[in-house]
Amino acid sequence: MKKTRFIRCLSLFLTVSALASCTGKPAVTEEVTGGDTSVTGDTQTEEEAKVPDLKLINNSVPVFSITASEKAAEKCATAVSRFEEGLKARYGCGDFDGGDVRILFEMTDGDRNDWSIKADGNNVTFSAGGSVAMLAAVEHFLRIYTFGTDMTLAVPSDLSDTYVYERDKIDNTSLLSYIPSESVKLTKTNESGSIMSPEWIDSLIMVELRPLTASIGGKLSQSYDLLDFYAEIGVNCIWLTPIYEYGPGGNGYGNTGVHRIGDNLTGTLDQDSGWAEMKKFVDHAHEKGIYILFDVITWGVMRGTELTKSHPEWFSGEAWGNDAFNWKNAELREWFIERCVENIMKTGADGFRCDCEPNYTGYDLFGDVRSRLAEKGKYIIIISEDGSDRSHTYDFEQDGVLWYARKDRGGVYTDPLVWFVDSDLDIVKSVQKGIGLGSAALQRGSKRGRAKYYTNCITNHDYQKRIVLGNRLRIGYAAITAPFIPLWYMGDEFNCKWQPAVQYDMTVNYEDAERPANLRFLEDVKRMITVRRTYKDIFEYWPDDHRKSNICAVGVAEKNGLIAYARYADGKAALIIPNNNEKLAPYLSCTVPFEEAGIGGFESYRVTELWSGEELGEFSKEQIAEFRLYVPFESFGMILIEGIR
Repeated sequence: MKKTRFIRCLSLFLTVSALASCTGKPAVTEEVTGGDTSVTGDTQTEEEAKVPDLKLINNSVPVFSITASEKAAEKCATAVSRFEEGLKARYGCGDFDGGDVRILFEMTDGDRNDWSIKADGNNVTFSAGGSVAMLAAVEHFLRIYTFGTDMTLAVPSDLSDTYVYERDKIDNTSLLSYIPSESVKLTKTNESGSIMSPEWIDSLIMVELRPLTASIGGKLSQSYDLLDFYAEIGVNCIWLTPIYEYGPGGNGYGNTGVHRIGDNLTGTLDQDSGWAEMKKFVDHAHEKGIYILFDVITWGVMRGTELTKSHPEWFSGEAWGNDAFNWKNAELREWFIERCVENIMKTGADGFRCDCEPNYTGYDLFGDVRSRLAEKGKYIIIISEDGSDRSHTYDFEQDGVLWYARKDRGGVYTDPLVWFVDSDLDIVKSVQKGIGLGSAALQRGSKRGRAKYYTNCITNHDYQKRIVLGNRLRIGYAAITAPFIPLWYMGDEFNCKWQPAVQYDMTVNYEDAERPANLRFLEDVKRMITVRRTYKDIFEYWPDDHRKSNICAVGVAEKNGLIAYARYADGKAALIIPNNNEKLAPYLSCTVPFEEAGIGGFESYRVTELWSGEELGEFSKEQIAEFRLYVPFESFGMILIEGIR
């Protein structure tokens, strides 16, 4: 997106940059301070650099009128209404029907995802290829140009903000990197050091993927585009649903054993060739900077498999209607450990998600898997499905945020919710006091919330309906910008449609990601991840005791049902400002927590709007102590405040 200069009356000094702070594109920075101008990039004379402002609202009095072409009035009524209502809420304006300036809304014949905002003389023109793009243009304008508290709105007379999807779409692949085991450093994950995790655990953003029900996947050989897709988003860890041979009546979670890979995934009945196909898939993932976890099943196998016939002594009783493993049998235990080690060594995969654990094997079996792999120079992570006591073996559990006092896992899967958004669980108090974090047993004691890592599992294959549904709070505010490892089921990153069934069985149509509303949602998820990965010191900070995470509350005057918070580090604070109240005007009045966020000792502050990457200016502490910010319903504002001297 091309960025241009703009002037606002809140500050005497403004800095405008390209999207480089979030996208890595080369930046051209121009600074305007009264009549003095310093320019980095193309050389300009002082006279050429001066940009007069075009005033749209003067002390709450609008000096413009709004005109929409017939086509725009028909297709973009929501965007035009959002523009009008936003300015009324921000400035207390009346009708927009006077003055010398005209605001024009018009449709173009170009790509339906493109938009632009341009000033020409006394006209400011919003152009877009579709209704969703027009709404994006309006929201961009309101986020950037109405920030602050001043009651006068002005834009540069040469304003030219443009978004061209094919040029400006986000690709976070360059922000990912794979660290091979021989180069991995280990980090202590619990107080005793009985769990030593590979360093890349700090950067995890996870998606559970089932290639067999992904429309652009199916077999492994057809699923490389899925890896490319998730790398572009910025996801660096894929939890693969079970890869094993189904057997009669099996579905993957029911299978013939950990030693046999499924031909429905590999396309071959030959086991050696099948495991080789998996290695190729893992190798491609690593090239993209993605780690791969296998989903391993420990309750047993399907009835009538070769394993039950050849080793009946390995089985005892029933589990899930099939033959249950007898974990008292030492021979079975050794065989299973060796197969798990072998599966990792011959494919290069990076760990396991352990179904139903630690309820079947406890802690020692996978502890042995980990130690034997470490002896071979391979360092992995191991995730339990159920809560872990974190004494050893498991780096973290699948559902790290789950307030058992209110709802158990089965209840969440049947009637899904996202903690912190769809419940009264306060995200700041949850982190600082450990409420709703970790296993059910630990939540009842003094150790609640005191481990190093917790996931916020937004969805997984057991959910019986979709829950994200276009709500940016549920995937962003609750997980991506929060002090958790984000985890969700494939499709939620592009607002996969609601399906009333267990999600494991439902096909996810990735073509839906090309629909304009879904595409915009996907780009917003990418942006959240760009921000998380760009400001690693803020968003990838993991103290040994999670209660000491870098999070504090942000004061917001309007009550909207959710807690605004700041994440902070080294003189910088990222303010995350949610709006979960449809009846609330889309402007929130925020108070900066200077001391709590460790940014109180500076003379001035640089402010960046993180959705766009725009630097909004340099302000004194008094100027920025309180501000108003445009925040649409079911979304959140992202503002970076950085002390500079």
